[in-house]
Amino acid sequence: MFKTLLFATFLFTPSLFAIQTSQLTKYGEGEMKVLFWELYKAELFGSKTRYSFDDAKLALKITYYRDIDKEDLIEATADQWQHIGVTHQNIPKWLDELATIWPNIKKNDMLIVTRNEDNSASFFNHQGLLGTVNDPDFGDAFLNIWLSEKTTRPKLRAKLVGDKK
Repeated sequence: MFKTLLFATFLFTPSLFAIQTSQLTKYGEGEMKVLFWELYKAELFGSKTRYSFDDAKLALKITYYRDIDKEDLIEATADQWQHIGVTHQNIPKWLDELATIWPNIKKNDMLIVTRNEDNSASFFNHQGLLGTVNDPDFGDAFLNIWLSEKTTRPKLRAKLVGDKK
């Protein structure tokens, strides 16, 4: 009986992500591919009817298609910041904080980042809040990995922001 009740609770309890995005509009989605490998699906949500980077609330949901060590995620983050020209003095501190926040990723894991009103960013997975980077410059810097016009993945950016071009 307990297992049935637990399973029913799991089935009918809204997901953490659904709760966080229930007031948000989905702007778009796309997949990140490298050569022949699909790495993840990304979905972008916000509080306006159309994408705008100055949206008061942006949320990026990433669903992973393969296992990825958090060290690889951190290295990729640093590489992407370098590519788009983020040169903030706190980058080493941010990377250290991400190392304490992020788990190793397993296939089908979901990672959600929300940019908060103070431009900090909070990270969530299926278990709840993983942590927050409380720097007012971090939220924009992190989301710009996907949303900057200098991104390494302009086609993914276009799909995320709902660009119909």
